[in-house]
Amino acid sequence: MKIADEKGRLFGKINIIDLLVIIVVLAAVCFALFRYVLPKTDKGEEQACEMVLFCHDAPRFTAEQVKTGDSVWDQSYDVDLGTVKSVEILPLMETQTGPDGRTVSTESDWLVSVVLVLDSKGVKEEHGLRIDGSLYASGHTMTVFAGEAKLYLKVREIR
Repeated sequence: MKIADEKGRLFGKINIIDLLVIIVVLAAVCFALFRYVLPKTDKGEEQACEMVLFCHDAPRFTAEQVKTGDSVWDQSYDVDLGTVKSVEILPLMETQTGPDGRTVSTESDWLVSVVLVLDSKGVKEEHGLRIDGSLYASGHTMTVFAGEAKLYLKVREIR
């Protein structure tokens, strides 16, 4: 008895192409189940910590909208990062060439630097802090909403 007959059916019952389609569909269902449905297992206990975020150049009117107690949300990963514990708005120095050709540093009229300290909760790991399945570490860049402001910033420190 042959494994495949002249019509391409295995053991005379199922077509090889149909079998391959069934295997691909089952693999896709298993992948989706493990990726999106089953809960993620954490390696440790969730704990409170502080996350320090830094924005080099934000419009002053945007920075001034961030207030203590505002919730901070990472747009890219759809993660609630915590609440604003403190906001520090720093002057941004711009370098310009004067009429005499000399380079002069002046304070920007409309751009500032912003430091946000957040009260966060996550699982501390070897490479950073895991919040709702997303890993954050020093240097991580992201777009966040803080209150009614939208800022592009970096993680400066996790403590």
